[in-house]
Amino acid sequence: MPVFGNFDFMDFITKHYLLVSTFLVTVMYIFIAGLFFLVLYKWKRNPFRHKQIQLAVISTGQYRREIGLTIITLVIYCITGYFIGLLFHVGKTSIYLNVTDYGIIYFIASILFMVFLHDTYFYWTHRLLHQPGWFEKVHITHHLSTNPDPWTALAFHPAEAIIQAAIFPMIILFVPVHPMALFIFLFYMIFMNVVGHSGFQIFPYREKGNKWYWWKNSSRQHNDHHQYARDNYGLYFTLWDRWMNTMRKQD
Repeated sequence: MPVFGNFDFMDFITKHYLLVSTFLVTVMYIFIAGLFFLVLYKWKRNPFRHKQIQLAVISTGQYRREIGLTIITLVIYCITGYFIGLLFHVGKTSIYLNVTDYGIIYFIASILFMVFLHDTYFYWTHRLLHQPGWFEKVHITHHLSTNPDPWTALAFHPAEAIIQAAIFPMIILFVPVHPMALFIFLFYMIFMNVVGHSGFQIFPYREKGNKWYWWKNSSRQHNDHHQYARDNYGLYFTLWDRWMNTMRKQD
């Protein structure tokens, strides 16, 4: 049972399951996106300035629109988290509290499984949202930001927010998962989503000659997706884009 100083993580989870499940994603997103925004867009001594992908200045109107949409998305995520907390309280989830129930190997494997499951779910729902009808009525809202920034990550139409939030009850209902593993997965999900929309290619990527990054999605690839509204549908990896021949050749 993880204990940090005098703070018992699992004890806090079990006593405040509704509070944690409702607001966890919101708190993590505001912290991570806010940090990236301050460092990349407000800090005059930004060390990554030379890695900016599009040099056009982002308008105040774009920021306002994104923040408004993000608030709606986070409300939907909070409602989803609240019901997950209720399901946990009545014993209807696959969440377990003792790592020894499944072992440390399964604990690690469950995180990897959630990441790959989410990447698959995102790829195919993303492809769906680019189909005629879906794109013009729903997904275009996200694509109004042709030059994305950290606040673009969750700037969804409410229907898209519901689709993307659906992965969380799917996981906790059918995948035995420890709260700490779920926390790590959620942190990774939000961090990589913000990085992908950051507008800066902070990390190395395959197109720059690094052969070890062929499988990993890059900020540049997702930035291209926002510019051209096609191809590069993956979230974390390029695997589905490679298998389905939907990777955009970079200029």
